[in-house]
Amino acid sequence: MNKVRFLAIFLVAFAIVLVLWRALDVTRWYTAGLLGVAGFIGPILHGWVLETPAGRPVWLHGEASVQAALQFDALAVGIVPLLALFVATPGLSLMRRSWLMGAGTLLCFGVDALIVALFPILVFYTNPLTDVVGTFLGLLGFVGLPFIVWGTLTFRDLRRFLPALDGHARPASS
Repeated sequence: MNKVRFLAIFLVAFAIVLVLWRALDVTRWYTAGLLGVAGFIGPILHGWVLETPAGRPVWLHGEASVQAALQFDALAVGIVPLLALFVATPGLSLMRRSWLMGAGTLLCFGVDALIVALFPILVFYTNPLTDVVGTFLGLLGFVGLPFIVWGTLTFRDLRRFLPALDGHARPASS
């Protein structure tokens, strides 16, 4: 795999997807979807109810409340590098690339929705466990998730281009 070509395609794809993402206001739709799914699964998971008075999401449980003070735009834009990585991945047919882009986006969305749903538990009940779990989920959701999903979904495809990933690869002769 030509690393420079991969990087160039990734950067161009990233720029194009980011411009389209902003022009089409995908963040607004992604955030609405996250709040809808998190609002549905939250009460099932922990009993807190998500409400959005004046467009500001807040989790309620009896008299307790927790503002959903997440950077939804940062969660949403995390999909952009994922899509750019799929565009830059060599050797994928159009059908496989499209399938991977859809599956990857849904996986990231599901994890992001779970993070939003768990938010009141992690913020309201402060203790070392919730601090560690909250920090880990923040790192995962805001930084690592697109790359983990891409690497996981394309691992078998990348093995053809990166022999070091193949457990049966022979070391180079000297």
